[in-house]
Amino acid sequence: MESARIRAEHLGQLMRLTPLLMGANLIAGGLVWLAVGRAGGVWLAAWLSLLSLLAAFGIAGWWARRKRVGGRASSKAYRRGTWHAALLGLCWGLAAVLWFVPAAPAERVLIATLVTGMLGAGAFALAMLPWASLAYTWLIVAGALLALWRAGEPIFLAVAVLLLSYAGVVSLAAMALARQSTALLRARFSHVRQQQVVSLLLRDFEENASDALWETDAAGHIVHRSARLASLLGTTEDRLGEVKLPQWFAARSQQAAPLLAAWALGRPFRDIKLQLGRGDQARWWALSAKPIAGAAGGGWRGVIADITEAQRFENQLRMQAEHDALTGLANRRSLMNAAHAAMALGRPGWLLSIDLDHFKVINDSSGHSTGDEVLRAVAGRLLALAEEGDLVGRLGGDEFAMLRLGESPKRAPQAMAALIIDKLSEPIEVGPKRLHVGASVGLARLDPSVANVEDLMVNADLALYDAKRSGRGRSVVYASSLGAASRRMHTVEQALREGLGQGQFELHFQPKVDSHSLRALGVEALMRWEHPVLGSVSPGEFIPAAERCGLIHELGALALQQACLAARDLPGLSVAVNVSPLQLMEPGFVDSVERVLVRAGLGPSLLHLEVTESLMLEDAQAALRRLHALRDLGVQVALDDFGTGFSSLAYLRAFPFHTLKIDRSFVRSLSEHNDARAIVSTIVQMAGVLGMRTVAEGVETERELAIVREICCDEVQGYLVARPMPLPKLKDWLAGRPVTGPVDDMDSRILPWRVTQLAPRTTMFCADL
Repeated sequence: MESARIRAEHLGQLMRLTPLLMGANLIAGGLVWLAVGRAGGVWLAAWLSLLSLLAAFGIAGWWARRKRVGGRASSKAYRRGTWHAALLGLCWGLAAVLWFVPAAPAERVLIATLVTGMLGAGAFALAMLPWASLAYTWLIVAGALLALWRAGEPIFLAVAVLLLSYAGVVSLAAMALARQSTALLRARFSHVRQQQVVSLLLRDFEENASDALWETDAAGHIVHRSARLASLLGTTEDRLGEVKLPQWFAARSQQAAPLLAAWALGRPFRDIKLQLGRGDQARWWALSAKPIAGAAGGGWRGVIADITEAQRFENQLRMQAEHDALTGLANRRSLMNAAHAAMALGRPGWLLSIDLDHFKVINDSSGHSTGDEVLRAVAGRLLALAEEGDLVGRLGGDEFAMLRLGESPKRAPQAMAALIIDKLSEPIEVGPKRLHVGASVGLARLDPSVANVEDLMVNADLALYDAKRSGRGRSVVYASSLGAASRRMHTVEQALREGLGQGQFELHFQPKVDSHSLRALGVEALMRWEHPVLGSVSPGEFIPAAERCGLIHELGALALQQACLAARDLPGLSVAVNVSPLQLMEPGFVDSVERVLVRAGLGPSLLHLEVTESLMLEDAQAALRRLHALRDLGVQVALDDFGTGFSSLAYLRAFPFHTLKIDRSFVRSLSEHNDARAIVSTIVQMAGVLGMRTVAEGVETERELAIVREICCDEVQGYLVARPMPLPKLKDWLAGRPVTGPVDDMDSRILPWRVTQLAPRTTMFCADL
């Protein structure tokens, strides 16, 4: 197919020269007639007729095809052209044969010149048809050589050699010209095919891709039009020429400044990102373009890539990386980055660390899906409270934070913390359930004294922990003393393991007596720790530390073993041991208690395990199962510090408690507040109805003892009776011997007979209370 097109191009070039060539042949024929004259006779007339006929045939062919646009030519047309050229060559060869020899010298020069000229001109004119050129050339050469041979002059031998060399050069040059022309045509056809392919691909690209090609003139008007480009610009294809692209971008995007600057400077640009529109309707484009080299006035050519989906995906990834998936609030990373930026700029502010109180109860009792709804509701309330400049985030679990960077907030940080506590204490409705959560807040200031964001977070957490230790539902502002307390806490935790390994812990025992007869009924085992460097560390400090660092199980097992072994030396007395909720919830706890009782040879009824009300808030069902297992084992269970925590009557009915220990805060208030006396009296009566004994803790005065007796509390424990003491001193106390030396810092005047001096009361009318 390509050969046919090449033939058509060659024939077309030859056809354009045909009138000139045929005219030259006729003029040359006329000159031959002038040179030969009447001497040519019939042969000259025949020759001129043949030449005229060939010229006419050529002119007729040109005339017939002058308006015809043919893309292809057959081999037949090629051969026809070759035959025509061969006949012309034969005609001029005959002219040399017929009239060169008889002609006079002057006429010989004319004939030789005409034949040679026609040979050279025709060979190059026919170069597009290489075989026609060769046939034409060598037929003329053959006639000329024959004429020179007939002349028989020696000089013509040299002329013949020159003629052959000249004809060879002409032929080679014509062939080279034909090859070059063919190569150029092939290259042009290849370029056209490539352009067609590129055009097809571009058209397909513009019709199916999200991108669009564009081209403008120097003024910015669009000169390349396509349906895709019109769709992107929101106009019709016919009106694209009215659009001035730079101004169009400037009017619709606030991010067009880099593009306009590059356009004004004539510099190429690549992947300049523009946002058009806002919200859900926003779209993002990436523009690349460069000036058109050599364009009149300086046009531009480029592409618009619609990257909306990719940008939305990127925004979603950024959202996931910087926001909490559950609540949509800023996450820890985003919050810390904002705090870091504020501190780098020296901006003042506050960080509020917020932790929900007893959130685990909701998860355990209502399920994690309900817990998630509660967290979303908490997030919504915090966002509703936030002011301009506040960033609310979720740090993880039930921990939230508020970073306050506003220059003139409506509420002071402490007022905001109080409002947060109030709002989060309001009930949260999840379906038919009405749930209650509280919150504690720790506040830390962003100021030059804080070295980095990590220290800021630590300060807020220390304040939060102090708020929780202080009873929850309150806020605390960080102070340097909290840092010292934190370091002390860390030191205690580090020393705990060493203290357990070196036997630094010792049990002290505090007697419990009958409130009427003052007879000793049992003792409570209390762990004491005397550290060689830290000195005496209180249980209120080392027991929470043991719970935090996971040593409470080891410490509790030590207390249980020592207490059961000591009970063997205290015949007839029960021994009470405090049990941490973490220790009780250990799966093998009941079995471990049974093993300790067997090894110590102690009857289960003499062991009293004291638990606090916080146990019921962790995992009530699991706690109930373990307490029933202990009761089945024969162990007595006491509820310690009753009245200071949850104090649910439903739990009292469900849990198998043998004893209620009334907290010392109520006992201390008995002589001062009538409502305290009414509360304690109610507790005692309720316990009696439920079949439980009651123990009044912290009795320190005879007045408090008298009131406790009046309300019929079963047992008494406190400094009025005795302070905690080591086992040897306890034996002396029980035997009635003086207790010498310091006993839990009690002064030496408190002697065992102090109890005997308190008059026992034998007649009580509790039913009248």
